[in-house]
Amino acid sequence: MQSPRVEHRVICSFTSQEWTGRPADGAGAIFGRFSVIGFVVCLVLMLGLPWLRDVGATMLFVASFATVCTAVGILGESSGERAVLQRLTATVNDVILELTADKAKQLSVDEFRSLLVDGGSLPLLVNGVSGLHLQVLPEPSPQPKQNVRPNSDAVTTTRIVLAATPPDYGISSFDRLLETAITDPGFNSSGT
Repeated sequence: MQSPRVEHRVICSFTSQEWTGRPADGAGAIFGRFSVIGFVVCLVLMLGLPWLRDVGATMLFVASFATVCTAVGILGESSGERAVLQRLTATVNDVILELTADKAKQLSVDEFRSLLVDGGSLPLLVNGVSGLHLQVLPEPSPQPKQNVRPNSDAVTTTRIVLAATPPDYGISSFDRLLETAITDPGFNSSGT
């Protein structure tokens, strides 16, 4: 038997630059960069503030500067990703409400985030009929060429799609019956 054809309609998409799901990734490298910047700032401030010339005071200033700047940077990135996630959730919820006419089927931001992270599928009933799924389709990462170091900074696109599988209600058997009626000269509509 022929497998049913699945049609995909893209609801929305986002790139790995817009939302990673991990805003604190690379916090150690960020802290290291801000430590260097903090040390340079401390050297400049030593000209006017003699108490910073102490090694302990310098280390405390650099650590405090780097910690505060790293925390602010991560919070800024996190709030940006949160805004993208809320926008995507609102778009998906509008489509779900339009298709199912059921507000109970709408997703919370945490449920939608879980769907994105797990890469799963959410079945939707339209007027009690199954066959519609909300799916997350990440773009496959490109295969690196031979003897080339893989690029970890490659931007990928993830699409949120509606996958529709038409239900099988015996339509294929009706099509075969109709084809037989058209091509068989001994078969006529009167049944004689």
